[in-house]
Amino acid sequence: MTEATAIASFRRVSPAILASARMAMANDIPDTSKSEISLLLKKAAPILGIDGTTYHVLDILLGLSRGDDWKGAGRPIVAISNAKLAEYTLRSERTVTRCLRRIVEAGIAAYRDSPTGRRFVYRDNDGMVASGFGLDFTPARVRLAEIKESVDNYQRELKATQDARRAVTRFSRAIIDACEAFPEKADSWRCAAQAIMETMVSRAEQASKLESLHSEVLEHAEARFGEHNMSCAGDIGVTSIINTTPKNLSESNERTRSYERDIKQTDDGFAVEMAYENKPEAAVGDTQSRLRQAEKAVGDIQGAVLAAVPVGLLQVGCRAAQECVSVEFDGWSDVVGAAEMMRRMIGLSEAAWVDGVGRVGRYAASAILATVLEKSLRDPELIAKPGGYFRAMVDRAVDGSLHLSKSLYGLAESGMNTRDRQAKGSSCYSALGHAEPATRFTLTPLQE
Repeated sequence: MTEATAIASFRRVSPAILASARMAMANDIPDTSKSEISLLLKKAAPILGIDGTTYHVLDILLGLSRGDDWKGAGRPIVAISNAKLAEYTLRSERTVTRCLRRIVEAGIAAYRDSPTGRRFVYRDNDGMVASGFGLDFTPARVRLAEIKESVDNYQRELKATQDARRAVTRFSRAIIDACEAFPEKADSWRCAAQAIMETMVSRAEQASKLESLHSEVLEHAEARFGEHNMSCAGDIGVTSIINTTPKNLSESNERTRSYERDIKQTDDGFAVEMAYENKPEAAVGDTQSRLRQAEKAVGDIQGAVLAAVPVGLLQVGCRAAQECVSVEFDGWSDVVGAAEMMRRMIGLSEAAWVDGVGRVGRYAASAILATVLEKSLRDPELIAKPGGYFRAMVDRAVDGSLHLSKSLYGLAESGMNTRDRQAKGSSCYSALGHAEPATRFTLTPLQE
């Protein structure tokens, strides 16, 4: 039998209120449970325009409804006065009245007014509603499938928006890092990325355009690496001109401290020039041409090491190292500027540092140095000689077998990376076997 829903004459009736009243008179209503409909309506609150005090009132009304009324021929009618709702929500009765009107106009409840305006529910011996007046949530049962579909679509759109926002951040950072590795293309890439970010389009379109720009960046990087591989295809049996590491440990120990002090750090190609002075047979012929080829090889090695290592990954994976040197790795200039302090903290000689820079480049050597320092701080017993560990990583970088990104991802995902940063800072000096200084200081970044 069709139920009749009465609306009091004192109410201002709107088309939305009449639509809710018609839905409340429907038969063949789908069954649901109180917990299911409560969770569904709360998820649909942003779609229905329900927030603030209205959401609070809705939560109270759903809590007062009986579970059996949401099944079969039951009618989930809630009878509570505006004064009691105002007491529960700490709002005025006029505010409660406006909230109830918003709930009804949202199409999830209907007015069921008594002739006197009072709200009450009479039940029979079986607990079913014999006579009831108040707020009828039958429209929510009628629209159950529609609300579910709306919630699913809303969540898909929300997830797509969040994914697009993350993609914009990820591609933007990757392009900025690529500008550091390829200065000759930095201006054009930055201008293109800035133009995309300033366009009044959706996040999804921005992410798509940045992805296309990122693909161009990757193609340029692959072309650079491909040129290097082609140029080295016929270099069989040529003595290496960039490896300045002594053949055995005894030769390294024979160098005096005064000799190390005489070595001045200049640029990434200084170690290559030292190699020609120590090995005159490798410098026969066109010396300038070979120097340029060696510098290009160092740049290619550095690009291969840092291809999958954005500065953001270094910042997340080397928290303890940043605390110890009092420098945040916000950019590659910060990492290079902190290299001198990190070198001293792991006990690496200046000559070994200059040699590493000459073989893999300043940025790659600084990234390797930060990784070694981080590992030394986390487990001092695991790395007995950090200086030797640094040299070994440089050798692997030259051989093309170093996967620095895997080490940094492991450090970033380690549970030790989420420890209190203050505790890390206080223990970093003791972990390296140094006394903690009485005064903390900030390292000024070195100029290239």
